[in-house]
Formats: sequence, structure tokens, C-alpha cells
Amino acid sequence: MMKYFTIPLIAPIALAIVNVPTREIAPGVSMPLISIGTGGLESSAAMNITMDWLELGGRGVDTAYIYRDQNIVAKAIADAGISRKDVFITTKIPGCLRTQYFVEQDLKLLGTDYIDLLLVHEPIPDWNCAAAWTVLEDYHSKGVLKAIGVSNFKRGSIEKLMKTAKIVPAINQIQHNILEHDDDTIACLAENNITLEAYSPLGRSGESGNISGNPVIKRVAANHNVSTYQVALKWILQQGHVMTFQSSKKSHQEADADVFKFNLTASEIATLDKLGAITTQIVV
Repeated sequence: MMKYFTIPLIAPIALAIVNVPTREIAPGVSMPLISIGTGGLESSAAMNITMDWLELGGRGVDTAYIYRDQNIVAKAIADAGISRKDVFITTKIPGCLRTQYFVEQDLKLLGTDYIDLLLVHEPIPDWNCAAAWTVLEDYHSKGVLKAIGVSNFKRGSIEKLMKTAKIVPAINQIQHNILEHDDDTIACLAENNITLEAYSPLGRSGESGNISGNPVIKRVAANHNVSTYQVALKWILQQGHVMTFQSSKKSHQEADADVFKFNLTASEIATLDKLGAITTQIVV
């Protein structure tokens, strides 16, 4: 199910430039298809990244305990004058140990009494993730965590978790882009009705191939009079996934979110699907 946020004005003369649809990822929980990331290479610029995104009209923000910027994200939201209920916050706990402690720390640092989506950042130690998940399910039952999910889980970790989970993870956030994608994990998510959220959808520091110079992507982009990056992002969204991206430039944020005015053809998607596959994941 897809719908649109009603974007409040940040100032009397400000108009939202970014208008991102949402998708229902869990019963009663609708998540923006695109969120801004505040970790990784741009963690030190979290304030400006978040403020720029909110000023453009974006309402999905992705952070994590290990980014050490949750208090900064909270301040950016407050300074923007936007109601908490109008911002979809995704955050993460580091792994599968001390789960209650890290959930409470996330709540405290974000200055909120609930989190829209909380993820286990990685399945470490894998043997303890069932216990960690039980703690998250308890927080979910109390309404403190509106949706719960995982990150950097491959098929083996997902199948192991599903043996004891009472709540199916809403999301698995993994490195995923047009030139590098783990098709086995993608298939596992589809089998379990788990939404894929792509991070590094355009790669990071050249680790995921040359999207801008790829001749196939360039031809498709020319067909629609858009950039190769817009094609790469649309390829992710049009297959039913959601994504978080990182950019410290406001103009790049605006361009990356401007992907809802065109659609790739079935033939184009089939061609783009063949461009790459990966078997490893990198933690962000």
C-alpha cells in the first residue's frame, strides 16, 4: 500500500520540494520509500544533512547507535520545527547483545518515547539473535517500537531467526545497488515477506562499480532524459524495495529524490537486473 505524506510547511514561504511516497512495511506502519542516511562517510555532518533533507520536504531519517549522532539528529528535527509524528526515524542497535540497554540508549539519545523502525545492525553474535529478537518483540508489543527489523542479515541468519521469531522482521537493510546485489538474500526476503531496504544504493567510495560510466545504464537514462544515478535509484524502488542514501549536498539530495516522474519499462528492468550480483555485505 502506497500513500503520500502531507508535508507541513517549515516556514510560511517554504514549499516542499521533495515529496516521497510511503509503503506499509508492517501493519499500520508506513515508511517513506526514501530516507536520508546520517552515518558512514558523512557522520560528522549529520546536522546539516538532516536539516537539508527536512527543509526539502524529506521525512525519513536513518541513524544508528554506532553512528554517534542520534542526539544531533534529534536536535535537527527539533530545530526544523517539525512534529515528531511527521518524521519517520529508523535507528539501530549494534548487534544481539545487551539489547534492552541499547534500545533504551537509542530512545534517550533521540529524545523520543517511541521509534518508528528499530533494526539489529548486524547478526553478531548470531547465536544470541533469537534472545535479542524476543526483547524487541516485547518493546513492539508495548508500542515503543512501531516496527522491528534487521540489517546485514544474509539467508542463513534470516532463516535461523525465523525459527523462533513471533514477529517477522519488517525490513532487512542491506548493501544493494544496480551493479552489486545479493540475489540469494533477495530471494530469501521475498520468501519471508520481508521488505528490502537498500543502503549505499549508488555505491560508496567507488566500491560498487562505475554506475555513471556504465554504458547500459547510460542508454536507459537517455531513454528517459534522466541521470544514470536516477535510473539506478529507480531500479531499486520500482522492484518494491525502499532505500536510504547518504549525501552531504542539498542539491544531490533533491536530485536523488526526484525519481517519481518516470518509470522504467519491464524490458529495461530485465536488462538492468543482469548487471551484477554480490555475495558479501558491508556494515554501515
